This record gives sequence, C-alpha cells and structure tokens, in this order.
Amino acid sequence: MISLKELSNRFESGLNAELKTVLKSEEIQFKIWAEAGQFQKPLRDGNTITYFINGNLRTSSSANDANDLVMGVNGLTLDFAIPTRPPRTNSSQTAADLEKIYDGQYPFVQAVTEAINNYFQTAQSLPPMNDDEGTQFSVSFQAGTSISGTVDILPAIGECITVNVYIDVYFIEGGTNSKDVKITLDDKNMPYKELRLGRAPVVERDVYAGENVSKCLTSSTVFTIDAAFPSSDNPATKTALSYVLEGEPNMVHFLKVKWGNDAEKLYLMTYNSVQNTAVGINIAGVQASFMEVADNCNVYNLPAGFQLGKFTFVNSSENVELSFTVSEKCCAFIAGVGAFEVSGSATVKLTPNSFEYDTGKNVYNVYMITDKAVTITNASVQFEEVKGGI
Repeated sequence: MISLKELSNRFESGLNAELKTVLKSEEIQFKIWAEAGQFQKPLRDGNTITYFINGNLRTSSSANDANDLVMGVNGLTLDFAIPTRPPRTNSSQTAADLEKIYDGQYPFVQAVTEAINNYFQTAQSLPPMNDDEGTQFSVSFQAGTSISGTVDILPAIGECITVNVYIDVYFIEGGTNSKDVKITLDDKNMPYKELRLGRAPVVERDVYAGENVSKCLTSSTVFTIDAAFPSSDNPATKTALSYVLEGEPNMVHFLKVKWGNDAEKLYLMTYNSVQNTAVGINIAGVQASFMEVADNCNVYNLPAGFQLGKFTFVNSSENVELSFTVSEKCCAFIAGVGAFEVSGSATVKLTPNSFEYDTGKNVYNVYMITDKAVTITNASVQFEEVKGGI
C-alpha cells in the first residue's frame, strides 16, 4: 500500500508551489506531517526567516475493493493551523505588510486558503508511486473547498484559525486511472465527466442444413466514442451545440484518444447523436456520441479553419507512396490511409481507396483534410488547395 508519508510529501510539494505563486515569496512554506509529527519551528538564515505553516494529514475512512488487485479509496483529512497575523520573515517588510486586519478581514489567512483551494480545486492524477515492496500504484485524488474553523490561541502558534481539507484518494495496483485517459477534439482537450469507447460487431447469422441453431460471423465492426461533459466555453461544447441547433450532417472532427500509457490513436469522426441538457440550477451538460466516417471525402462538411487539398497523379492509381512536407504540425486524413498526425516531412502508403478519378481531366486525385491551413511543400506530385469543397 502507498504510505501516508508519501502522500504528505506529494501534497506538500504541490501546495508550496501554489503558495509561492500566491504570496510571491519562498519564505513561507507548508510542512505537512503524516498522522503526527514534531512541530516545525521557523528557521533563521542571516536576516531571512523561513516560516512553516504546519499541517497534519490523517486517514478518516478507508475502503478496499473485493478484487484480486489491490485497489480502493481512502478518505483523508488535511488539517492546518494558519496564524492570523502575517509572520515577519525579512527586514524589508513594512507595517502594511504585517497588518493583521484589513477591511475587517485577515488578509494572510485569505492568501493561504486561496493557495490551498487553488491546489485542490481540480482532480489530479499523481505520477506512478511505489510502495515499500516496490509494487507500483496509480493514484489520483479529488478534494472539496477548504473548511475554516474558528479563531483560537494555540501553543507555539498563537492566534490562528484552523482549516481542514477533505480528500478522496483513489488507488489501484498497476492500473490505469481515468485521469490518465485523455481525449481531444480538433486538438483541443475535451473535459469529459464520463467517457465510453465501444466497438460493436456487424453480425451475419446463418442456419446450416439439418440444424436448428444459428451461428454467427462478424463481417465488420463499428467504433464509437460516447462522452458526457459540462457545458462551458470549451470548443467541444460549441461544436455540439452547433450540431444540435443547425443539424449540418457529416461535419467531421479529429478525435484523439490516449488511454494511459497503453494506447493512443487518432480518428476522423462525425456526430452520431447529441443531447444538450439543462435541469434546474445545475450546470448544463452535453452528451455526445461520435462515429467513424466512411472513406468518401465528397460528402464531408469541414469546420471553419480546416483545409482541403488534393494531390494529382497523372498516370496511375496503383498503390504508391506519397511524400510531402507541412509548414506546421497538424492532424491529417487521407481516404484509405486514415487519420494521422504529421509534423515536418511525411511519407504515407496509399491504397486503391485513396484515389478518385477525374473523368474531365483524366487524372487521379488524392484528397487530404487537415485541421488547420498549412502550406504543403516538397510533394512527390502536384498539390493544390481545394476551395469550396470537392
């Protein structure tokens, strides 16, 4: 199991980075103990003092799943005692800097709780952690806003206020945490609350002569992505709302799925179905389903900012390699090849499905879609941008 000491070290490092940003100083730091520890007194170095805000991390609840793997969730409580008066840490501090009360509030307490809340405001996935026996665990956590207590006088601290943070820590032995599963839409992160990847078979059934039991053969499969995410200023919300309100079919998007460290793949997809929901005073949400598109560039509708271009082959449509260079990194799609990322030079192997015959000019065209306008150079055949679609 992951020790509480290891978690306290991770929280301490993250909180100190946030506190440095808020206070713009390294002279005040958090010191977090696991279960219990000796009070960390201020340290003097010449005319500079490092003051420590002591914290205590303890376990308040624990539950392990009944599974062959070691996995579960622990409820932790992180307690702080924050002094109401800003501590003196250097000789350059003015009387205003050390003011205990401003506009009826404790400014130092507000600054420290701001740093705490900033660190814990989003769920986080920690880098893989090893227990004392060397077993690797995936660990993530989420927490609520800090809860302030009452002003009190404590030994060694003086007048202070207690602040508590309640944290849920999820762990699994050698597993993949949901925070490590990422999805992007047109190279922009999709902040999903729930994500489902599925592949359904297209099944052909047959009953052989003399038998009364049907048997099946999968002729093909269909890949889909289902995502639920809150309505926000994220591009995923805007594209989903546009599809619902305008209903333009076959509007394509590049979706990339990264499943932890196990797999990463890019797809060209379109909406299968979308539902935008709003209930009471809750945050509005979106439920969207995506499906892969067929290799037919003639029917695609492209979002603003996408580029459509074509490579022209004069003599042949046989399987050949296509080489080109892009001016900047982008996502690209070629029929028969699929979706891929390209940066700099690229060489792709074409298939018969990549070519479309132009009867008027007696040439074969290979169309390529990119998620941004890029300049194509060093192409092995002629390339030109197609304005207004095919």
